[in-house]
Amino acid sequence: MNIILSDFNFLKPSYHHNLIRMGNKNDGGYILPEEIIKNSDAMLSFGYGYDCSFELDYIYRSNNVVIIYDHTCGYLKLIKNFLKYLKKFILLRKRAKDVKLHYDKLINHHNFINSKMITFFKKKVVRQVKKNIDVGINEIVQSKNYKNIILKCDIEGGEYEIMNELTKYNKKISCILVEFHQIDKNIKNFKDIINNLLNFYTIVHLHGNNHDSLIEGLNIPKTLEITFVKNDFLNTDEYVTKFPNIFLDNPNNPTIKDLEFEFKN
Repeated sequence: MNIILSDFNFLKPSYHHNLIRMGNKNDGGYILPEEIIKNSDAMLSFGYGYDCSFELDYIYRSNNVVIIYDHTCGYLKLIKNFLKYLKKFILLRKRAKDVKLHYDKLINHHNFINSKMITFFKKKVVRQVKKNIDVGINEIVQSKNYKNIILKCDIEGGEYEIMNELTKYNKKISCILVEFHQIDKNIKNFKDIINNLLNFYTIVHLHGNNHDSLIEGLNIPKTLEITFVKNDFLNTDEYVTKFPNIFLDNPNNPTIKDLEFEFKN
């Protein structure tokens, strides 16, 4: 087993007895306490990447709205891909099921973002607005009247810019699900952000994304999924030390083994 360097013991999750998985079995699934879902009144989703399984599962369990921000998702990209595969099919270079896959992706995106439970913005979430496509984190959260928000953040490195800003709204945001990318290239920033979040939140789950490896010498994943809940939600001296959780976690890439790591007791 890969023992995490003791300098990173601050990542050790507190034990929670009732964690559940929402979303896809592999990539796109997240772990959080069931009570948090029941007590929430909305979800903010930063980054959906055409995978709506988590958001749909949340709506099914809570009957609450989801507000999504993702500047990378739109009709044009999907239409181009569909037409490209259709052309290759006509030229006998692709199969009909390949064309159907991209057609279905286009239709599913249309149906999803036009659902009455979904509000979708083709915007990039940033700390400071510089371009027309940007939307500031302060503008997003201040404009919402919800009191118990679940926030999911998977924005491919943009999390380092906005996470500290989110702590201003700890009274509104009850749970944060975030995937940190390229931790090996952002070690100091990563540590600073986590320690700032821990002033308001408690870590209850970790999972390493096996599309990347562990950081040599540190044994923490280069890409790490973390679940935070508000400090007043949990009061325990028990910790979880070994990962992955075989009852909840599945490898993001199902073709290779999941990342195994543990904290020294």
